Amino acid sequence: MPDLSEHAEFERGMKDYLDAFNSGDYENVASYWTDDAVSCPPIGEEIRGRAALREYYRQVMEGMAPHLSDYTFECHFAGDVVFVRERWLFTANPPGQEPQQRRGRGLWVGKKEADGVWRGFWSLARLDA
Repeated sequence: MPDLSEHAEFERGMKDYLDAFNSGDYENVASYWTDDAVSCPPIGEEIRGRAALREYYRQVMEGMAPHLSDYTFECHFAGDVVFVRERWLFTANPPGQEPQQRRGRGLWVGKKEADGVWRGFWSLARLDA
């Protein structure tokens, strides 16, 4: 059984990540990824590395002003590694257009780094049809 304080700490980090995402703070969002992270986002090609993820989030946030809501997740801890299955409602707000919403889901793996922060190092996400 996972340490409940560890789970609560992880949940706080997830909330901070979502708050940063929804406020358009791509620098902070990128800080929740490892330097060598690999992400397969629901839009676009595979992205490798924190610097590339920072640029991806900058472009997405500046172009769509996205918002994640109705976010749920379950996680399983294995020492300093966490496996996460998540679901969300993605709202894109492109300039001059009506907002567009789609449900999505993803799987990702994170690890607790030396500074005590949980960061993602592998992810796969999709938008539902």
